[in-house]
Amino acid sequence: MTVSRVVNRRGGVRRSTVDKVEKAISKVGYQPNIDARRLSGARTWQLLMIFNNPNVAWIGELLVGVMNACRDLRYHVLIEGVGGYGGGRSETPVDYDALERLIDRSRVDGVILSPPICFDRRLLEIVTRQGVPCVRIGGGPGEATGLRVGIDNIGGAHDMANHLVSLGHENLAIIRGPEEFAAGELRLEGFELALREHGLDLPATNVRQGDFDAESGYRCARELLRFKHRPTAIFASNDEMAAGVLAAAGESGIRVPEQLSVAGFDDAPIAKSVWPRLTTVRQPLRAMGEQSVELLERYIRQINGESVDKVQSSILLDYELRIRNSTGPGPRAAA
Repeated sequence: MTVSRVVNRRGGVRRSTVDKVEKAISKVGYQPNIDARRLSGARTWQLLMIFNNPNVAWIGELLVGVMNACRDLRYHVLIEGVGGYGGGRSETPVDYDALERLIDRSRVDGVILSPPICFDRRLLEIVTRQGVPCVRIGGGPGEATGLRVGIDNIGGAHDMANHLVSLGHENLAIIRGPEEFAAGELRLEGFELALREHGLDLPATNVRQGDFDAESGYRCARELLRFKHRPTAIFASNDEMAAGVLAAAGESGIRVPEQLSVAGFDDAPIAKSVWPRLTTVRQPLRAMGEQSVELLERYIRQINGESVDKVQSSILLDYELRIRNSTGPGPRAAA
């Protein structure tokens, strides 16, 4: 019974005893039998993660965190990609009937939803109807649907705008994300808010709609850089679009950061592989994946009567402004 309590994280065991059990588990290479565990209680010991994000680097880092936490908690994770997730935007429809068959308490103990599918109203209705515990990665702090793990996107974009203004930039532009991503809308909100606080305008012509990929960043930057009074700083709502801005600037013979400052968001691997290396806002994707599993597992234990601890419904992790080579003084500061 003591070993069972340790393996299933049920508490009620002294720390010294937990250490002994875990040491023994490691020594003999014990792995719980998933079928036996299902038979012994109400849990399936499986979680389902659903994604439709075409950004491979972004979703990959998130998945690593999810899988690490599942391994530590001795859970299996099922991963389901839906709606043309292979790359770029897709009109491939989501098979809601298939998802409803998967989201079943006889199959999984909980569901993890990543953006943008975590905002899909029809999918959220299925999750609610099936009564399966759910955690969303992303979303807004005021939203009441299930559990949530994320960062302060408004604050991150606000800090980036402050950084660019502090360098002397007054003519700034933003490449926003797709409308179905709440994070993109929140980053636009934070960017606009900071500019207003500094008494600066963000003309509608300086706002462009991207798709969170490098190609759309390149296309939007080409439009912005054709202006007679072109922006001296462009903030792209993710690093892939910012990489596209760098490509457009290079093609146009515009030096970065001497003639144009470029900033992104996420601190994805591409931020450090392009040149100049991108100034960006780092969100801890791996930690977000880990925290989503841990939060969901705590909630499952609570509703199963295995824990009396109150579960926090929303967790915001810290972001970090990463200043690199792609941003520099604006025209007035340089002069």
